Amino acid sequence: MDSDRRTFLRVGSVLVCGSFFRPQALFALEMEKGPGVLSFDAAELKLLDFVSSYSSVARIMGASVLGRMQPDSACGLHVLVQVADFPRLADAISRAPFKNIYSKGNAISFSSLGSADMIENLSPDDFAARLAEVGAKDKIVFAHDAISYDPIAKTLEDPFGALNAGELKLIHIPTKTPAALEVAMRGTADARAARLPEGESFAKWKAQLVKSEAHPKAAQPVATAFVRKLPMFAALAGTEDVKSALGTPLISSAIKGALGLKSRSVIGEFDRVRAIFGQSYSDGAVWLYVILGKQVKKDTRGWIDPNLSEDVHWRDARTNACQIEEAFQSPELKSQA
Repeated sequence: MDSDRRTFLRVGSVLVCGSFFRPQALFALEMEKGPGVLSFDAAELKLLDFVSSYSSVARIMGASVLGRMQPDSACGLHVLVQVADFPRLADAISRAPFKNIYSKGNAISFSSLGSADMIENLSPDDFAARLAEVGAKDKIVFAHDAISYDPIAKTLEDPFGALNAGELKLIHIPTKTPAALEVAMRGTADARAARLPEGESFAKWKAQLVKSEAHPKAAQPVATAFVRKLPMFAALAGTEDVKSALGTPLISSAIKGALGLKSRSVIGEFDRVRAIFGQSYSDGAVWLYVILGKQVKKDTRGWIDPNLSEDVHWRDARTNACQIEEAFQSPELKSQA
């Protein structure tokens, strides 16, 4: 872990463009114009080669475009694909070279070297409608949500000037606290993963959001919002940011009211469990085990939403949190549970 890791309430670092890698894959092409160069690692080229096996029309979306502009980004790929031949798609999926694929409808997601990747396969009409939707100001939260890169035409659409802003640009602010907290966590995670400054306006808004304690009646929905974004946040922003977030009045009061947990105790327990298992499990898995371990044994209603399985970070962390629980039942570790 870097010693100068930024915290949840500190503005992030500058965006750095990665060096250009000359791939042979159909979609992996250099940008002719723009603020930087898109580069792809071997796993990402494999994904794009897979997409090219059943379609020649695709867009790389949102934060994943930012992530391709610097070499060590944790941003996974989010690709929209126009599909005219769904039987061909079905045949391609049956031969997909990825492990642990989760499929829902026409979307598939999986993890690769710690990154969360998603491919959305859409009919021509739905593909056009989705691109139109992300270009509508009332449909997005951050300016970078609307970025799309066409890897065939080598053109980039950035309708709200996310790249020219040089920092995280907030477009739409939710009015309800749980939804606002999810936006704050995603914004920080995207900024950290893409090495993009959060920006003064976003940082001030976030600080204002988390400075007040959650009302007792709001503790459950606020804590739920925090827990649901926690695996993603831990993976992209890092554990020091998680610890910083836990120390804010909003989140600390929410988990105290909803789960009876004190932030300081949660952080201490995370460090204890991490020391026992080393790097055998992701930070997201350890955080979920620490925060939800006892609750899961009682009642998962309100905490474990089936739709969360679409989130690769959540899916992996939930599976590994259960493995931690099982490991603590072994004779060697039961006394340390």
